[in-house]
Amino acid sequence: MDRKVRVVQFGTGKMSVYTMRYVEEKGGEVVGAIDVNPSVIGKDIGEIIGTEYKNVSVTSLNNAEEMLKQAKPDICIVTTMSLLKDVEDSLMLCAKLGINAITTCEEAFYPWNSNPKVTKSIDKLAKQNGCTITGSGYQDIYWGQLISSIAGSTHKITKIKGSSSYNVEDYGIALAKAHGAGLTLQAFEEKIASADNIEDEERKMLIEQGEFMPSYMWNVNRMDLFKIRVN
Repeated sequence: MDRKVRVVQFGTGKMSVYTMRYVEEKGGEVVGAIDVNPSVIGKDIGEIIGTEYKNVSVTSLNNAEEMLKQAKPDICIVTTMSLLKDVEDSLMLCAKLGINAITTCEEAFYPWNSNPKVTKSIDKLAKQNGCTITGSGYQDIYWGQLISSIAGSTHKITKIKGSSSYNVEDYGIALAKAHGAGLTLQAFEEKIASADNIEDEERKMLIEQGEFMPSYMWNVNRMDLFKIRVN
């Protein structure tokens, strides 16, 4: 390619500080940014990532479609929420305009087994307009690629066990809420853990209704099984 890859940042919270920096470091160009927070709308992205001004201001979500049509990005980086239903509008807008998108939404690693209705809608629209919608991030590498690569070369697997730790504060409020940070034990059980403590029929119904809240390993485990079978 004889030009820089043009990128629009969707969401300008904590994760965007890193993703916009990475774009610049890897030779890309951030040509736009979108957010719903009144305190950042109108700010130059250089102020957000701690560099010199870039002459690129954060656009309100209300004006996102118009800005995307003018900016004509090659890709959008969506770093907003952790559940597919919460990033559905952003991804559908990208699919509608034929813009490739990649998101850190954890459910987007393999959303077919937790929210197939929304997944099918996004997939269909993206195919119609010749673009790709991808889920990626921390789990994609450490609990997806590495695990499936090792497991794929193993003759027999009886159990896979592992653990990881990270500072939720580094990732922003959306991830903290999804993890149940700040909840009492009772509230955590009711709002977070309850998703793993229900009967299969109830879970199936919630999935069909698009109301299932998967744990962070739910989608990754299914992604691993798919990759192992393919290998």
